[in-house]
Amino acid sequence: MGKQQLIEESEEESSEEGSVTFAEALQNNAIRNVLLDQLQLSEALSPSLREQVGIHLIGIVLSIAAGACNAIAFAKFMYYVSHVSGSATGIGLRYEKLQKPYDYMEPVWLVVYFIVGSFMCGLIVHSNGMRLGQARYEVVLFLVAAMELVCWYHDLAHPEWLAAAMGVQNAMITSWSTAVVRTTHMTGTATDSPAGLTFMLGVMH
Repeated sequence: MGKQQLIEESEEESSEEGSVTFAEALQNNAIRNVLLDQLQLSEALSPSLREQVGIHLIGIVLSIAAGACNAIAFAKFMYYVSHVSGSATGIGLRYEKLQKPYDYMEPVWLVVYFIVGSFMCGLIVHSNGMRLGQARYEVVLFLVAAMELVCWYHDLAHPEWLAAAMGVQNAMITSWSTAVVRTTHMTGTATDSPAGLTFMLGVMH
């Protein structure tokens, strides 16, 4: 106990002697130069207004593409491929013979391919957060397009390719926006929008 008290007293004394205000710290040239360097680095890495507009436009286009892909898959196969909730429900219904056709392995493969697509995106994009010029987003987008073209080339006979493409796209946007934005389903958006509205109303009051 005596050693612990001495350590705490010495830490308190050193903190009292070494404590300075922010204004006093700015008067130090070394500290000021470090702060300026960090600010310049932050400005260089942050997207410009043009890049921000482009990012939002890309998100809108990807959302439209995912909606069209999901609609085509449902019209053709009676499956939803842009998310796994419908397929997971279909597995249980078909296994219990409550939904025709009774082949429950078809929705199982949709879920598997969606997960495989997400895994493939993780192999290409390694970091969370937007990394313009660093992460290979263009490779991911070309991969999504290639998977959708494979399904189209085979006369839409393999919905698993569409599920894999949606998995790739969803994983890319998830890592891009740090799990804030989704483009392949609306559940998160429908949840976050009212939550954000109530927060804004609370702030206003």
